[in-house]
Amino acid sequence: MLVLKENIDNLAEVFNISARENIPLIFPTDTIYGIGASISSILANQEIYKIKKRPEHKPFPILAGSFEQAELIADFKSLNSTNYKFICENYNKYITFIIKANESLPDIFKKDNKVAVRIPNKKILCKALLLHGFPVSATSVNESGQNFLNNISYIIRDFDKIKLFIEGYTIQNISSSIYDISGENIVKIR
Repeated sequence: MLVLKENIDNLAEVFNISARENIPLIFPTDTIYGIGASISSILANQEIYKIKKRPEHKPFPILAGSFEQAELIADFKSLNSTNYKFICENYNKYITFIIKANESLPDIFKKDNKVAVRIPNKKILCKALLLHGFPVSATSVNESGQNFLNNISYIIRDFDKIKLFIEGYTIQNISSSIYDISGENIVKIR
């Protein structure tokens, strides 16, 4: 087990280890702790489904360090002008956006040809994602359908199958809002 303090280099390093060794990690996002893996590792992301006991038809949100990195997974050109303006004005407000997925994105990350993407409102996390070079999946630390955990001590105790942890800060007990902006209208999901 590896537990590191949160900083840009440590975050980028565990993202790289996750990708190289095909294993998930737990890290603080801008909202709550997340369990995730580099999107470059399908095997690590498949393992998250098993650990969380999550149905495979529910893809994980993906964190990107910038709009440019988000374009690796999402088709921003498919957005109408109102929806594009909405994401530009709100991307840094703890919101996950459902957008048409790029065709090259593996199926494990999309549902109905859509992807859930968020640019975190946390500079060190964004910088680490950019250093890693790939977006990273991130879903709440819990078994599917249960309340999420946001205390690193409980997380390490209860998620002992995970071998990579970053200990840091989050905004306690607040999940991101979710908006589907893939169609003509903006639809609040959560």
